[in-house]
Amino acid sequence: MNKKIIVFLIFIVFTLFKANAKQLTNNVLVTIDNSIITELDVNKEINFSKFINKDQTINNLEILKKEVINTLIERKIKEIETNYYKIEVTEKEIESSLYNYLEKIKINNETLDTFYKKKEIEKDYLKNLIKIDLKWSKLINQIYEGRLNVNLTEVNNQLGQEPKNIDDNEKFKKQLIIIEQNKLLNKFAITHLEKSKKKFLIKFL
Repeated sequence: MNKKIIVFLIFIVFTLFKANAKQLTNNVLVTIDNSIITELDVNKEINFSKFINKDQTINNLEILKKEVINTLIERKIKEIETNYYKIEVTEKEIESSLYNYLEKIKINNETLDTFYKKKEIEKDYLKNLIKIDLKWSKLINQIYEGRLNVNLTEVNNQLGQEPKNIDDNEKFKKQLIIIEQNKLLNKFAITHLEKSKKKFLIKFL
C-alpha cells in the first residue's frame, strides 16, 4: 500500500512540475486590449513558418521572431475586426482555399498532420489561418467595393500592346480590370489594417 502511495505522489509531483514548466515557457509577450500573444504562440508560428518555407534559409532567429510577433499581432487584429463585423465564410470556401494552398506549396495532408504531431500544434492551425484571411478579404471587399475605380486608359493601353481578335480583347480586358481591382484591394487592405491597429492598445511586455 505504501509503495502505491509513493508512486502516486511521485506521479502528482511530476505532473505539477511539467505543468509549471509549460507555464514558465508560455510567458505573455504582447497584449492587444484584452487579447494576448504568448511565447507558445510565437514558437508555434516560427515552427510553422519554417515548415512551409523549408527551402528558405533563416540567418537571424531574432529578426524572424520580430516578424512573427508582428504577423501574430496583425492576425489577431484581423480576427477581432472580422468578428466585430460578423463576417462569415463557409466551410466549403475554407476547404477549397486550404486545398489550393497545400497544392501551391506542394505539401499533402499526411505530411501536414505529421508535422502537427511532431511539434504539438493543433490540427486545424493552417485551416484557422486561412479562415481569418478569407474573412478579412471579405470584409475589405464589403467596405471598399464602391471604390474600385480602375484607370481604363491604362487598361486600354495595355490592351493595345497585345495583338488579339475582338473576342480575345474583351476577355483580356476583363482580366486586366480584375488584376487592377485586386491591386487596389491589396492597397486598401494594408491601409485599413494600419487604421485598425490604432484602435487597439498594443503593449509589448
